Amino acid sequence: MLKNGGTLAIVLPETVFHAPRKKVLREYILRGNNLRAIVSIPHNAFRPYCNAKTCLIVFTKGETQDDTIIMANPEEMGHDHTGRTIYRIGTDEVWDDLAVVLEELEDPTSPNNKHTFTVSWSDVTENVLVPSYYQRLLIPPRIPSGHWDIRLQDMIDEEMIEHWDGHGSPASEDKGRGNIPYIRVKDIVNWELYRNPLDGVTEDVYESLTRNKRTLDEGDIVFVRRGSYRIGTVAMASKRDRKLLLTRELLTIRLVKNTGEWSPFYLLYLLSTSFVQKQMKQLTFMDTTLPNIGGRWRELILAPHKDQSEVQRIESIVKKSIQDKWRAQERIESLRDDVGGLTT
Repeated sequence: MLKNGGTLAIVLPETVFHAPRKKVLREYILRGNNLRAIVSIPHNAFRPYCNAKTCLIVFTKGETQDDTIIMANPEEMGHDHTGRTIYRIGTDEVWDDLAVVLEELEDPTSPNNKHTFTVSWSDVTENVLVPSYYQRLLIPPRIPSGHWDIRLQDMIDEEMIEHWDGHGSPASEDKGRGNIPYIRVKDIVNWELYRNPLDGVTEDVYESLTRNKRTLDEGDIVFVRRGSYRIGTVAMASKRDRKLLLTRELLTIRLVKNTGEWSPFYLLYLLSTSFVQKQMKQLTFMDTTLPNIGGRWRELILAPHKDQSEVQRIESIVKKSIQDKWRAQERIESLRDDVGGLTT
């Protein structure tokens, strides 16, 4: 066991540094110890033999907490997920950010550092100890000219939007036995909910998984929140999507109070912008091997246009595009019903 005054450096799965179920462990580490440094280890570090994403944590037992903590967020460490050497783009230099971090640790406060920085202890929350989370606080998203900003959490607090999780997953033997669509993460594509006929479930399976749970309505937005590199991808439900099954990895967002400035179509656009998608990367952590944004999606900042005419212009384009797609889907379904048994 570590003695008082002893220092421990240990590599742990990134799950330990953010998952709610690991909060007790984080509290234990922080209680009565001096947290000195946390370094995010690139995901490829232990690949191809181990797919777990990890972080290195350094703390000294029984010491008063320092005012600042050193953190580092390197991107790569010399090889890809197959073990092959990778090089910085356009050069013959091995892409090893860990080597850069070792040099930057000589002066972690330097403004010239690419990956290493310090964080005030007062800014640290025991809910999240992942370096990328704090790196984004040092350089907050820059609101584009002509836009204003609003967090999704603010929209929740002001009762502008409601949200709920997906229903769950049917047993493997129940998939493909019915006509009620089962929507998984991979089915959120091109702003629509793709209906894979091989995944459909029966009425009784649908009823058992949706009992006492909310279902979709036209205009609801479905958001990928965990289990995929496509976290943050969104789609809009049509009236034909009112009866379908959503995997629990999906989140539904409903605009319930029209601000007088934008509709669900404009919200769909806002969530899809590069401004928001860049934030996804900083808020998405690994649950051992699977990406998960958890409840941090509420921290996403949207950047609506100040000019209402621009809001209306974009909303009109998105609305027409989505509704044209819905009409095309209805025509295909009508043809399927007419001739019977089409696979699309």
